[in-house]
Amino acid sequence: MMLTNKFTQVNNCRMCDSQELKVVLPLSPLPIGDRYTSYEDRTKVTETFPLDVNLCQNCGHLQNSGFVNPSMIYVHYLSRPATTNSTLSDAFRDYIDYIWDQYKKTEEIFLIESGSNDGAFSSYAKQKGARVLGIEPAPNVAEHANKNGVPTLCDYFTLDLAKKIKLEHGPANFFIANHMFANVPTSNDFIQGVEHLLADDGIYVMQTNYHVDVLQKNLIENFTHEHLSYFYVKPFKKFVERYGMELIDVQRVPAKEGSLRWFVQKKSGPYSVKPSINALLKLEESIGVSKPDTYKKTLDFIFDTKKKLHAILDPAKKAGKKIAGFGTSTGATTFSFNYDLGKTFDFFVDDDQYRHNLVSPIYHIPVLPSKAIYEEKPDYVVILAPLYADKIIQKNIEYLKQGGKFLKIWPTLEIIDSIPIAEVQN
Repeated sequence: MMLTNKFTQVNNCRMCDSQELKVVLPLSPLPIGDRYTSYEDRTKVTETFPLDVNLCQNCGHLQNSGFVNPSMIYVHYLSRPATTNSTLSDAFRDYIDYIWDQYKKTEEIFLIESGSNDGAFSSYAKQKGARVLGIEPAPNVAEHANKNGVPTLCDYFTLDLAKKIKLEHGPANFFIANHMFANVPTSNDFIQGVEHLLADDGIYVMQTNYHVDVLQKNLIENFTHEHLSYFYVKPFKKFVERYGMELIDVQRVPAKEGSLRWFVQKKSGPYSVKPSINALLKLEESIGVSKPDTYKKTLDFIFDTKKKLHAILDPAKKAGKKIAGFGTSTGATTFSFNYDLGKTFDFFVDDDQYRHNLVSPIYHIPVLPSKAIYEEKPDYVVILAPLYADKIIQKNIEYLKQGGKFLKIWPTLEIIDSIPIAEVQN
């Protein structure tokens, strides 16, 4: 993907090509969220880029107002979710089992995964006897996958690459895209590549955050420079139909507090359309996902949370209290900048060893192992991985016993300064 600009403004809808775009979420400019570097390389990440979310008034699709050059994001990628999250790893196994039970038609299976990361998902298909091929743009992660026995191309998936793969390996029975299609700046080229590469009875399966859950649950960590699009059924259904494909099923799954698993075939494919699609179309209509006024609630949530956070942390900072952030994902960067916390934290902690001893983008806040909350004894630990807040607290009860305070930022702001009753009873 040869791009020269650091940031490219997008004036057309990724789903329908309309120019009728309206800003509905004017968010804070962000750096590349996952670009934690060594202290010596800290000056390599010095820029923030606009992050406004536009609503297409023609088809209803949600997308960022522009995108950062992907080579800047994936030059050295830290996130390896299945490797560091046993719950997600188990979910991948169940996911593969379902695909096999519902759609496996032949003994010999060829499965391709785009955005395959370290190959965890594809490895489970390989264990079932499938021939697999990963496509991963981050060199360090692709190398790791290959070393682990998952054949992986270090590249971006495009129509041209699809033609090459089909010529060399044949058509795919399954094409998988887990939480990566939202990251694709060239959606049209991507879906044409999928259609070209699939066997006539093949299935394109993707998993994305479901924008209904993002709205209803205020999952603002999803708004990043990696996620260029935010999906719900109505616009996506029309989009795949433009390219000779058909949405046949959707399933709501609990991943990331609300995701959607999509099943797509060629229009000539053998499977019938399931009722789940109409059911979600009705739900989306009822909550007004395609209406600009719906997004005011999200902006109000961000403003109110920011105000409450500073009411607690600003006096503490003035009094010389020590404040840490727990979690350094891309979403943590979204929180830090939208809640204006960059100068608040003394340090971050994280369970992920790949992030230890690095510094955060722009503010150069050091990242330490999680045990540092016992050594450095911060007065407050703000949990920037809100979906895992309860697990983090349960794992660090000793910190509370030592007089520390956890600050939960979602679903509502809450100070945790005592041991949960369930822990006391145990």
